[in-house]
Amino acid sequence: MKGTSARCGYLAAGAVAIIATTAGCSALLSAPNDGSSAGPPVTLTERVTPSMLVVVAAPGRTGQRIEQVVTATARPREDLNVIEADGRGRVVVASQSPAPAKVVVPGKPAPPANGASSYQEARYEKALARWRDELMAGRREVSSRTKADAGHWARTLRLPPMGTGQSSSPAVVTLDEECHLAASAVSGLIDQAGGRFGTKRVVLLDVRNLAGMPQRGELDGDDVIVLTSQWSDTEAGAAQEDILAAGAARAAVLGPEVTLAQIDQLVIEGLSQHVVTEALSGRALFANNSSVLLPSAARILAPLVGLLRRPGASGIVNGYASTPGSAKHNQWLSECRATAVAGFLEARGVPRSSLQVVGHGASNLISSGASGDNRRVVVVIEEPAA
Repeated sequence: MKGTSARCGYLAAGAVAIIATTAGCSALLSAPNDGSSAGPPVTLTERVTPSMLVVVAAPGRTGQRIEQVVTATARPREDLNVIEADGRGRVVVASQSPAPAKVVVPGKPAPPANGASSYQEARYEKALARWRDELMAGRREVSSRTKADAGHWARTLRLPPMGTGQSSSPAVVTLDEECHLAASAVSGLIDQAGGRFGTKRVVLLDVRNLAGMPQRGELDGDDVIVLTSQWSDTEAGAAQEDILAAGAARAAVLGPEVTLAQIDQLVIEGLSQHVVTEALSGRALFANNSSVLLPSAARILAPLVGLLRRPGASGIVNGYASTPGSAKHNQWLSECRATAVAGFLEARGVPRSSLQVVGHGASNLISSGASGDNRRVVVVIEEPAA
């Protein structure tokens, strides 16, 4: 489930580290003094945090993009669930990737005893150097075999076509419906696993309609990718904001022009971004029916400049209007307000290429329709994670 069309807030699994287990370490202290003996063998593996990948796919798809995402992001000890949004939430694939590989290397050479000769000391140092080389080679083999095993697992999943011969499947599946299916699947997996998952990921594929707002808190800490065939900047910006408001940790909404390579890049790197959402007071930014920034706006907008000037940071500037006036006028007004905020930031060193302006008209109201609280600007900042 990074460019303008591939916005992401968006992602990632737990830290990976090489660990070694030994037994009988006290034996090292009683080894002969020539460095020729060794302690018990050392088992190398990777410590990974169990994760999940939940994919919700629209009916009638072949699963090509699903396979691409799964293959690109395959990792050890990950539970995969692919669900068809066919009205029943049919699970078409449920599988777990293999555990990290294990490699056994010889034990660490025993140090020479007190009073050892220079020859014995030299022999020990050479044996220790060889052991360290074997240890590094073993670690490289662990990483290589673990990656290969996960890739083989992903390539052999063989996802079936979605919705074949099911005329009862809904023609249109909305964003909120797929989010609900994904959230239910995540909740079920967590209940079954007893909380062993350290990372949750949800990928929503082929959402035909971005309508519908997910329930608040429904996507509790999930990473969400949305692929949609019905693309517009306004709808995509609103959908991303709705997903974050529903509790997602990171979000990306991608249009039909996105390539499989871009999806790979997004999943691997893009969702490792840190997302900051700033809802700015409309009353302090603009007068009624105006897109001219008030003098008080500088104090409110200034803290965003430092965040957006960081290397790799980007921002989506979302403008809103209150309900008085026509829909066409309010759409224009919301776009002008977002543009004014973007202009303020650009004038203070934020690259224009890193900003995207989206107007939402009189939508997503946070107070009564005519309230000045609705003439707000919400800036979603995506910056490199620490």
